[in-house]
Amino acid sequence: MDVVFWGARGSVPCSSKQKIHYGTNTPCLEVVLSDHERMVFDAGTGLVSLGNHLEKLGFPNCGVVHLFLSHFHWDHVQGLPFFKVVYRKETTLRLYGQPGIELAFSRQMTAPFSPVPFGALPAKIEVVTINKPVMVGDARITPVPLHHPQGCYAYVLEHRGRKVVYATDTEPDHGPMDEKLAEAAGGASLLIMDSNNAVEEVPLRKGWGHSTWKDCVAMAKRAKVSKLVLFHHDPFHDDEEVSKKQRLAQELFPESVCAYEGMRVKVEARV
Repeated sequence: MDVVFWGARGSVPCSSKQKIHYGTNTPCLEVVLSDHERMVFDAGTGLVSLGNHLEKLGFPNCGVVHLFLSHFHWDHVQGLPFFKVVYRKETTLRLYGQPGIELAFSRQMTAPFSPVPFGALPAKIEVVTINKPVMVGDARITPVPLHHPQGCYAYVLEHRGRKVVYATDTEPDHGPMDEKLAEAAGGASLLIMDSNNAVEEVPLRKGWGHSTWKDCVAMAKRAKVSKLVLFHHDPFHDDEEVSKKQRLAQELFPESVCAYEGMRVKVEARV
């Protein structure tokens, strides 16, 4: 299983010379299970880069694209109107997530904001509302509610002894939601988690729905995961600041790394 990061920032793309290494696109990652199976998590602007990549490859295995949405905040959906796959009538795009998927994209892709309505996309669009595990081939994907304004899902992907947890946009509640995430992530090969806030920013950002690198390390230790990827970097934190949080996290949890665009993580089954 390979996990490929196409966008690792939060909130808004924010380009500058000081943000080249970690990139500036908003959340999107691809999970490649085999030559015939691909899944996508979130539709931020990184989805545009993924679409360009698939076009260069000749759109391999794009008969059905499985796209799991954590929630509908702008930075997690803004790439879909520019995803080249949706303009191929041969493609079926299956959208998974909380109730309201079709409404969210229909409102986004309407005049005067978009020249192409959601309903006019050439690809066949299928909407799957989920609140329990679903199967894609022999992979099991389980949604887990997170503490975030208007709600958000983490996703637990399990496949042939490998377990990956995608937990973007979450703020510690020191209660039942933390407990559920720790339980869901228990023993994971890989935990990908929101690290948007610097520790010193927390008092000013209470209720924003985001975590710090310290929160991520605490969850990684609690869940006894093998590897931690710090994700959803604040758009106004430059490369130096993101690298600093990586160093601090590695002091407490050596198997920590900050996500960057183009990063590929090979996930092995835990013995």
